[in-house]
Amino acid sequence: MPIWTKLTIWYGILVIVVLILMGGIRFVWYRQTLLNQMDYSLKVVSDVLDSSLPGKTLSKEAMQKTISGVIDEYPDIEWKGIFIQVFGHSRSILFSSISEGEPLPITEAMWKKALHRKTEIATVLMDDQRTQMRMLSKPVFRQKEFLYLILIGSSMEDIESTLEKIFRLNLLFIPATTLFVAIGGWLLMRQALKPLDAVIKTASKISSGDLSHRIKASKANREINELAIAFNTMITRLEGSFQQVRDFSDNVSHELRIPLSILRGQTELSLRRTRSNDEYIGTLKSNLEEIERMEMIVERLLFLSRAERGEVPLNSIQINLNALLEDIYFKFLVPAQEKGINIMFDKKSQVFVIGDEVLLCEVLLNLVQNALTYTEPGGEIRLSSEEDADNVRISVSDTGCGIPDEDIPRIFDRFYQVNKSRSGKGSGLGLSICQWITQAHQGKIKVRSRVGHGSQFILCLPILKD
Repeated sequence: MPIWTKLTIWYGILVIVVLILMGGIRFVWYRQTLLNQMDYSLKVVSDVLDSSLPGKTLSKEAMQKTISGVIDEYPDIEWKGIFIQVFGHSRSILFSSISEGEPLPITEAMWKKALHRKTEIATVLMDDQRTQMRMLSKPVFRQKEFLYLILIGSSMEDIESTLEKIFRLNLLFIPATTLFVAIGGWLLMRQALKPLDAVIKTASKISSGDLSHRIKASKANREINELAIAFNTMITRLEGSFQQVRDFSDNVSHELRIPLSILRGQTELSLRRTRSNDEYIGTLKSNLEEIERMEMIVERLLFLSRAERGEVPLNSIQINLNALLEDIYFKFLVPAQEKGINIMFDKKSQVFVIGDEVLLCEVLLNLVQNALTYTEPGGEIRLSSEEDADNVRISVSDTGCGIPDEDIPRIFDRFYQVNKSRSGKGSGLGLSICQWITQAHQGKIKVRSRVGHGSQFILCLPILKD
C-alpha cells in the first residue's frame, strides 16, 4: 500500500474522531443551553405567580380569577406551552391550566422538598411513557405557613425535535466532511510525496552498481529537497570511497606486481643454466631487495589499516622538539654529504610538545627522506621550527624538482606518486602515514611547492603550555 494511502487512512480516522468528538460536545452544549433557557422561563413564571398570590388561602374560583389576572397583566411573558397547577397545603388542586388530558405528575419527593422550602427542577416522564416534561415545583410560604405549591411544566417536544435535527445533520455532515477531507488529503499528499518516486527510481539505479546518478532537487518541497541533498551527498561520498577502493586495489596490485615480476624473472634466469657462486649471490641480493620492498609495503599497509581501526595507541610524553630535529639532522648528515647535498638545521630555543616520539620521528624521517630523494646534487635541505601562542610549525624544505600544482591535492593519497613511471623505490604510502600521525596529534600537515624551485612541508602541532 502506498505511503500516501496509509497517511490518508490515518488522517481520515483522525478527522472523523475529532468531528465526532466536537459534534458530541456541541450536541451536549446545545442541549444544556436549551434546557437553561427553558428553566429560566419556568423560573420567571414561578416568581411572577409567587409574588402575585395573596398571603391567604384562596378558593378555586378566587385562584382561577387571580391567575387569569396575572396572565393578562404580564403579556410580555411567553405563556404559550406553559402548564400551571397550584396545589393547596392539603394537596388539593386549586388551579390547573390543563383542561383536558393528563395532569402534571407530582411525587412524594416534591412534597417533602416543598415543605423544606426547596425549589426543584427536573425532567419527568409522563404516564404515557412517551412525553417528557420539564417541571419546576416551588413552595409558597407566608411568614412560616405553607400555603401553596406551584407546579409549572413545559413539554420538551420542541427541544427533542431540535436536537434530533442537529443529530441528523451531524450524521450527514461528519461522513461527508470526512470523505471530502480524505480525498483532498490524498491528492495533496500524493502531490507532496511525488518527488519520492524520483528518489526510489534513482536508488534503484544506484543499487545496480552505477553511482553516477543524482536526485534532482525539488524547489517546491523543502523537506524532499533536503532529503535529496543529503542523499546526493551520501552517494558522492560512496562514489569517492568506491573509487578509492578501486584505486587502492589497482595500486596494490601494481606495486606488488613489479617486485614479484623481478623476483620471478631473476629466479628463472638463474635456473636456466649453472652459474658461479658470485652470480647466485648477486641474484639473491637483488631478490632480497625486492622482498624488503614488498615487506615495507605490507607493513605500511598494515599500519594504516590498524590506524583507521583505532588500534595504534599513542604513547604520549613530553618531547623536546629541538632535540628531536637535531637527531634527525645528524641521521641524514652523512647520506646528504655523500649525495652532494647541503643539509642545514636552524636551531632555536627549546620548544616542548606532547606526543608519541616514535611516530613523530617517523613523520620527520619520511619528510627528510623525500627531500633527499628529490633533490639533485648541489641542492639544499633545511630543517627549522618556529612557534606562536598556540602552535609550533616544523618546516622541511628543499630545492628539489618540486611538485606540479595538479598533483599537490593528491600527494597524501595512498600509493599516489608524482613520478608516473613509478621507477623509484618508494611505495607511495609514506605521506599517507605522515598525514595520519599528524592528525592523531591534533595537528595539520601542509605543502608549498613550485616546479623547479623545490618544496616545503610544514607540520603544525599544538604547543605544550606551562
